[in-house]
Amino acid sequence: MNPDDSARRQLAEQMGLAFEAFGTPRMAGRVLGWMLLAEEDEIALEELARQLGVSKASVSHATRLLEQMGALRRVARPGTRQAFYALAEDPWSAMLAVEERVSRGFARFAREARAALASHPRRDARLAEMEAAFALYLELLATFARRWKARKEAS
Repeated sequence: MNPDDSARRQLAEQMGLAFEAFGTPRMAGRVLGWMLLAEEDEIALEELARQLGVSKASVSHATRLLEQMGALRRVARPGTRQAFYALAEDPWSAMLAVEERVSRGFARFAREARAALASHPRRDARLAEMEAAFALYLELLATFARRWKARKEAS
C-alpha cells in the first residue's frame, strides 16, 4: 500500500464518522469520501470494496443509499454486468434537496399533529416551536441553495 492509500483511508474514515454523527451509516460516508479522493472518475463496486478493505455487501448498501441521496450515480459499461459508480454532477445540491424534503416532513409533522390532536398547552408549544424551527431552517436552506447555484454558475 502506498502512502497516499493510507492517507485516503484515514480521510475516508473521517467522512464516515461525519456521516455517522448525522445518523447516516458510516460506510456511506467512507464510500463518498473515497470517491471524492479517487483519481479515477468511475470505480467498480468490487474495486471500492477492495480499496476500502470491506465487504462487497457493505459497499453495495452504501452505494445504493448514496445513489438515492443523489451523491453518486451508477454508470453502465457495455460488455460488463459489473456495477460502476461515479460522483453525481452536483452531489451537494442533490444532498441539499434531500435535507429539504426531510425538513419539510418534520415541519408537516408538527403542523398536522397540532391540527389533529386536542389542544394541550405544553404539547402545542413544543410542536409550534418545532414547526417554527424547521420553517426558519427551510428558509436558510433555500437561501443557501440559491447562493450555491449562483456560485456554481459564476465559476
